[in-house]
Amino acid sequence: MPTENKPVSELYSVSRMQIEHYDMSIGLRLIWLNNSQAFMFGVYSVCTIMKAPTPFLAGKELMLAMAIPFLGFATTLVTLFDIITSIIQMNKLTRNYKNANSNHEQELNFPLLHGNIMDRVMQRISPVVTALLFLAVWIFLIMYDHQLL
Repeated sequence: MPTENKPVSELYSVSRMQIEHYDMSIGLRLIWLNNSQAFMFGVYSVCTIMKAPTPFLAGKELMLAMAIPFLGFATTLVTLFDIITSIIQMNKLTRNYKNANSNHEQELNFPLLHGNIMDRVMQRISPVVTALLFLAVWIFLIMYDHQLL
């Protein structure tokens, strides 16, 4: 029995495109976060391990060693907020789509707009946990540098 190709609803297409946009945005933010953190950890380690050849450079090196953890922390925190905002927006889009199509049988023929709850949770673990781990490391380094530990 041949199946009939039904046109995709405009709401489904637009909702799906917006969710894909936010999902790709999270992936790009995570890549950017990892790259920026690698740079900052590299600069921080050079500032704390290397010995400056002159007292003038030693002061600048110490200033950098104190500033880089704060910069890394702030960058991670802002990126985490961006990731969480994107997750919230994707959930709102999914709810909006479900509310708009709760009684339309045609919509049951389309794939799940945003996966089931387990799919969504598993997709969000990596970006959120990665950002939280970077935050924890920077907090530790800041506290260690300021002799709070």
